[in-house]
Amino acid sequence: MDKYTIKRVAVCMICLVVMASCICIKARNSSSDSGTASVLSASVRSEPQIAARAAVVVEYETGKVLYEKNADLELPMASTTKIMTTLLTLESGDIDEWFTVDSEAIKVEGSSMGLSEGKIVTRRILAYGMMLPSGNDAANAAAVAVAGSIEDFVELMNEKAENFGLTNTHFATPSGLDDYTDEHYSTALDMANLTRLALSNEIFREICGTKSICLQFGDGESFWLSNSNKLLSSCDGVIGVKTGFTDKAGRCLVSACERDGVTLICVTLSDPNDWYDHTNLYDYCFQMAGAVSHISETN
Repeated sequence: MDKYTIKRVAVCMICLVVMASCICIKARNSSSDSGTASVLSASVRSEPQIAARAAVVVEYETGKVLYEKNADLELPMASTTKIMTTLLTLESGDIDEWFTVDSEAIKVEGSSMGLSEGKIVTRRILAYGMMLPSGNDAANAAAVAVAGSIEDFVELMNEKAENFGLTNTHFATPSGLDDYTDEHYSTALDMANLTRLALSNEIFREICGTKSICLQFGDGESFWLSNSNKLLSSCDGVIGVKTGFTDKAGRCLVSACERDGVTLICVTLSDPNDWYDHTNLYDYCFQMAGAVSHISETN
């Protein structure tokens, strides 16, 4: 065999080795990707089937959507409205200054914190009255105290919504009562983003996570308020936020949950099984987030 033939054979052998190496690398990467997908699939339970007309789960810090169902569908949101009302009340200043509630404002149907004519309160007390027993009387009294009238306060609510970028939200009442209007609505995603902003207020966060509290009116009378949010006791890690119900809106619920240093916000609108759905959505989304994080770290 001459030198030229030997050289050709050597070149061919080198090419074959290189091709074989490339095939092995590709197969190994393909196997790794398949293994990652298999681990992720095995680690995360199947997506829960929920009864809500609209729902979303987002990360508190980033706003990343982890789950959604009709998240941009405009629907009435009942007393979850009071997230905005409470936030505006706390941001208005002088939250511990005493004043007498407006006697007309507190004449309102539905859930109540027990206000009556002549009661002396603070805006902080009204915030507890809105967020725990969902007092419509507290919402109206706060609106008048902050803006001078319910109508002017509603304007503030809509201005704030616009400033927050809640483009699919419109408020008509500070309480969430919607019997006489079709102009009171939001979306699951807008409510989640509103809640992200509200939870950045430490006083709001403290109030919405309170299970019960004993307060005093200005005349020294003591009274207890209990939180209507059952998830505070039944779902691991829940730190708030607000329940809601009207005949038109159905059951509405906004909650926040913290596990292993991660906080998620869940919103369901028109959901007859809201307690159950929030619990399942948190289990699913936290498990999904954990599985993705674990795989990222191992890779």
